[in-house]
Amino acid sequence: MNYNTYIIAEIGINHEGNYSLCEEMVYAAKEAGVKAVKLQTIDAEKNYAKDTESYKIFNKSQLSQNETKKIFALSKKLNLDVFTTVGDIETATWIKKLKPSAWKISSSLFTHLPLINHLCDFKEEIFLSTGLANNKEIADVINVIKKKGKKNYKLLHCVSKYPTKPIEANLSRIKYLKKRYGVEVGYSDHSIGNLASCIAVSQGASIVEKHFTYDANRKGFDHKISLDYKGMKKLVERIIETERMLKNENDFFKTIKKNREKFLRVIVANKKIKRGTTFKKTNITIKRVQNNKKGLSPIKFSKLLGKYSIESYLKDQIIDKLELKND
Repeated sequence: MNYNTYIIAEIGINHEGNYSLCEEMVYAAKEAGVKAVKLQTIDAEKNYAKDTESYKIFNKSQLSQNETKKIFALSKKLNLDVFTTVGDIETATWIKKLKPSAWKISSSLFTHLPLINHLCDFKEEIFLSTGLANNKEIADVINVIKKKGKKNYKLLHCVSKYPTKPIEANLSRIKYLKKRYGVEVGYSDHSIGNLASCIAVSQGASIVEKHFTYDANRKGFDHKISLDYKGMKKLVERIIETERMLKNENDFFKTIKKNREKFLRVIVANKKIKRGTTFKKTNITIKRVQNNKKGLSPIKFSKLLGKYSIESYLKDQIIDKLELKND
């Protein structure tokens, strides 16, 4: 599929630790037409206190290093970009050996400057979600990245609420972030459905990250805010439609030109006019005709009044443009 938006199918941990299921999801993501797949490779012991819900969820849904390696290899074989969210430097070190397409800093890791500093030493671009950050924190993190000499990074607008209600999406912030920080901006979508992602593209988002699942009705994990295969395929199709609506400038002007000739009204004789007759409001009017190419625009109506006709006209005949030159 030929489209510009960088669509990421966020598998995350929706595979629930099942390698075979994760493998199937990669194939499904490819079939749906996305450009990248993303995992979440979070070591529960290093990232969460044991009494947290996050520890329980991530501890039972991890892929092994070898399984992760095979998912990366499969994705690359299918010509999909592949990367993952890491929560600590140790994990980033072994993920680096898998040659990820990029790095993802989730909203909850946005202020983890030691990790961000570490990732800035790598050549791959970094996507940073801003769902929990205030403007000062965004500015501070960007300054850190710039001081490291890192240039290939992008912000992702998102709202860290699952699901995000339409009234909470604040998609106008995409333009704000682009203008304020002078950086390319995408959208990490936690809403239900695909409408928010399409609107985000219309607001200037060049990246769309959407959670992906094999069963959107399944409880727990991120299934509720995720799209299944059919949903992801529809998202890709809708974004393609959105891009077409936003662009195709040449086709737009061709359409305008063609329809001007069909629909625009011109000045015509309201009754039979003999040569030498003065044009008045009573003998000329404005109508749509079969072919208006040689017609006078209604904009010229007042300029025509008071001039003497140099031609004779039948009712509904187009008034010649040369009449305007007649003094």
